[in-house]
Amino acid sequence: MAQTSNQDKEKHYFEMFRKHYQLPAGTIIYRDRPDVIINAERKIGIEITNFYLEPGHRKESEQVQNRWRERVVSEAQRQYQRANERMFELSFDFDKSCPISNKKNLVNRLIELATQIQNHKTGVIGKDLFKEIPELSFVYLNNQEYEDTKWRVVQSHRASMLSMNRLVEIIKDKEQHPQNYEKCDAYWLLVIVDFMNRAQDQEIHVDDFKRVETEAFEKIIVYKTLTNDVLAVK
Repeated sequence: MAQTSNQDKEKHYFEMFRKHYQLPAGTIIYRDRPDVIINAERKIGIEITNFYLEPGHRKESEQVQNRWRERVVSEAQRQYQRANERMFELSFDFDKSCPISNKKNLVNRLIELATQIQNHKTGVIGKDLFKEIPELSFVYLNNQEYEDTKWRVVQSHRASMLSMNRLVEIIKDKEQHPQNYEKCDAYWLLVIVDFMNRAQDQEIHVDDFKRVETEAFEKIIVYKTLTNDVLAVK
């Protein structure tokens, strides 16, 4: 299956967003710099970016941790089943406050846990059984055996409140680019919070949201998918 391009993702986000926010009447054109042009009474350029809770270059960031969790769980299952015939399923939720630092060591600890609980009944595993694995917050065992069992990472919903400081960081980063944009009468910044992405999910209702100081953008709009919450900041 072909991988979705950034432009396709941005178009998908914008098509969802425009159903829940009144835009100026005009022709919508998808571009690259900026991502969307609205040819209306004024020509408005809209740049689209995602609201990651942390910069993606840090190993503690959810962008990195999500990849590591998937790899660790997959490798733990592979090694466990290479040495055991049991084909049960395990689901793990991870504690964001305790990021993975040693993937190999965590793989070994997950294998030890699986060996310890392999004969337990289907259900939630008590935290006392994995208290020595602080990276985990939840474990569920499905002890029914299948040929294609899969150990998986699951996500419980614990969304944080929107970080004003992080939003300002994102805006400041994007302010460096308008000189490379197609000429428009005004520019907007559309910041996407993807509900399905743990590295982004957060609540965006902020009653005392301050005015954002920016010379590059006429308007900052934060949009959360699925819940369709919209926060417009001038």
